[in-house]
Amino acid sequence: MAGPGRTGPARYALTATDREAFAYFRGNIAAVARARAAVVAGLGQVAGAPVPAFLVQGWTGASAVTPRTLQRAFERDLTPAELAAWCTGEKGRRAASVYLTRPVTGRNVVWELDHK
Repeated sequence: MAGPGRTGPARYALTATDREAFAYFRGNIAAVARARAAVVAGLGQVAGAPVPAFLVQGWTGASAVTPRTLQRAFERDLTPAELAAWCTGEKGRRAASVYLTRPVTGRNVVWELDHK
């Protein structure tokens, strides 16, 4: 229950390194979480493969975050089109984006007519 007097830990905000890792791992949040956890724990590799140096630099000294927290942060901070772009490419981004949206108006304010 989230009320006005809610106390507890603050929401996790994605860092630039988190976003770079999301792009590097092509939208695989589980891979981002594994690599981040390995760097925070002081390991230089995940499943026998080294974590890229730019990710190690960005996450050095960071606090531990659960995979579910990362997943929620990516779902909250990225649009569906951005998520689809990194997971499936340009076709996915186009399928998930909204084309020619209108500003929200009251009912019966805008009418469309067809020539037939």
